[in-house]
Amino acid sequence: MQDSTLDIIIVGAGLGGTCAALYFSNSKRVALLSGTAPAASTIAAGLVNPFAGQRMGGLWNASVAYQDFLHTLRRADALETYNPCGILRPALNEAQASLFRTISLEKPDSFTWIQPDQMVGMYPSITAPFGAAITKGGVADIPQMLDRLITSLIPRCTVIQNNLTNWEDHGSEVTAVLDSGRSLKTKKLILAVGAGYQSIPKLRNLNLHCTKGQLVHVSPVSEIPLPVSGYGYAVPIEDRLILGTTYEHAPQDLEPNEEGIAKILALTQQMIPSVASAKVLSASAGIRVGVPGTRLPMVGPLTSNVWVLTGLGSKGLLFGSHIGRNLENWMTNPSSLPNELHLQKN
Repeated sequence: MQDSTLDIIIVGAGLGGTCAALYFSNSKRVALLSGTAPAASTIAAGLVNPFAGQRMGGLWNASVAYQDFLHTLRRADALETYNPCGILRPALNEAQASLFRTISLEKPDSFTWIQPDQMVGMYPSITAPFGAAITKGGVADIPQMLDRLITSLIPRCTVIQNNLTNWEDHGSEVTAVLDSGRSLKTKKLILAVGAGYQSIPKLRNLNLHCTKGQLVHVSPVSEIPLPVSGYGYAVPIEDRLILGTTYEHAPQDLEPNEEGIAKILALTQQMIPSVASAKVLSASAGIRVGVPGTRLPMVGPLTSNVWVLTGLGSKGLLFGSHIGRNLENWMTNPSSLPNELHLQKN
């Protein structure tokens, strides 16, 4: 790559940064710094859940974001990395069951209600005394998906195996300094660094919070035909179940531990009793970066030519594509950036 001025440098090859590179590189000279992928992208179970959360249906722009996710897969020839199998959501109480029934009437194409007595026959391995719903969504193979995205980028985007150490916005352009000692000039710089923001002094005053999440892989004892989400979640992948997750707000390290494993097993066996006798195969852990208060991503200009894309939390699959597809328009017309995503500072 020549050292002439680029249009865009994107720092971070996780879901947000890679999706942004996919769309920008269609018409811009783009470099993607992939020295370290944000940790949350590499250990997540791969649930794509437009109806995430206890309130269901209330997640900002979820339906549009889901369509953008599918569009991104098609664009990168990566549809086979996603299984749109649906997600089983046992109601946790009668109030939630009532909500599920209402949503099933309002959104019959993406939300199906199952009565408690039907659940016994249809999914005998799942405990759902209040009934359950099957919602639109599914499971993505994140490593394969990211690999396909990067592969589709290579003909039109320079992927550099370095990290950013510093930058300076000169007004007309930005100088980005890499850990190799090399400097690059670009018109715009996008920081999609995930938990790496903590090592960048200029980002430390953003309203961001890191939580550690652990996953447990077990050998299933009973058949779990599709992902289950309620008391934690369980995702069937080939010969194992991936169980999650913890939300640890003051982690002492980034390693899985016995306490976290025990919490996940105790939580998920409330909806899948056979977890109690399942063999633990392995465990993993990673860091999510979220925005306290909104639980939505954070996007916006740090300076006139430096933008931040962060705070995807546990919704990177759902919102990474949505932001990537819209970011060029938002950067060209900042007034079009949704208020829900604006930068927040401490």
